[in-house]
Amino acid sequence: MININNPHDKFFKESFSRLEVVQSFIEEVFPINLRERINLGKLQLTNSSFTEADLSEHFADLAYQTEFAGQDILITLLFEHKSYSEKHPHWQLLQYMLNIWKEEEKQDKKPSIVIPIIIHHGTTLWKKTTMKSYFSKIHIDLQQFLPEFDYLLFSLNNWEDYQIANFKNTFLSTAAMLLKHSRDEKEKFLQLESFWVEKLNALDAAHEVEFIHSVFKYIDNGINLTSNDLIIIFTKVSKTVTNIAMTIAEEITLEATEKTTLNHIKGLIKNGFSAEIIAKSFELPLQKVEEIIQKIKNSSH
Repeated sequence: MININNPHDKFFKESFSRLEVVQSFIEEVFPINLRERINLGKLQLTNSSFTEADLSEHFADLAYQTEFAGQDILITLLFEHKSYSEKHPHWQLLQYMLNIWKEEEKQDKKPSIVIPIIIHHGTTLWKKTTMKSYFSKIHIDLQQFLPEFDYLLFSLNNWEDYQIANFKNTFLSTAAMLLKHSRDEKEKFLQLESFWVEKLNALDAAHEVEFIHSVFKYIDNGINLTSNDLIIIFTKVSKTVTNIAMTIAEEITLEATEKTTLNHIKGLIKNGFSAEIIAKSFELPLQKVEEIIQKIKNSSH
């Protein structure tokens, strides 16, 4: 189960964990000298996580391995998602690369060639620079001690909507459009209604209920829309999609109600009210209130 607090990271990982999404991404947007030599038929997602514990809040790493140009050596495609501009992306990418090589060494494998890939959809422009540029006035005799490597940058903000809409893969097109417009105001987001309806119809026809659910949850958690907005858009598709929209809308309402109730109970406990009085006030079973009180106490430790 993916456990990522940032909704952008979570949705990115859910989407790009699909092999067909990454295959399509490589085919449609990679530089031609790379995409013609990457063996898509042998592309596979690695199971290992290369994120350090203290960096877990900043990364949603995905790594794929395959052959390149028919050579015996493997390449690792390291996908990194960014919803903001990074001042020193090489530091983080280098940490990933080192962890990948350490893991390969443990498994007695030859080190793979790592191709770092950043997919960015922040509100600010990404200014790509070299690692060497981080250091000022480097003496020529010291430059040999600096590691230097490049990464592929794909900023969704630089792609027109029609380009994203024309991606052959429905999952890729839907995910890229959602990430690009994740910070839109409601009115602007709803202008793409026909796109959402078209893609959701295609996903429904393919019986991709799980991905449709992920789309709705991301819109709820990552985009500033209400439950009613969700229903207005997605009830224009099929009955299946409508039911999913209604279910998620109910979940959102229930979660909000439970959160409000929990905050009220916390306040009453703080003011010395007993479990019996709280149970009567909220018309809840005493056992349920005692369980809630215990959870509150446990979380405070």
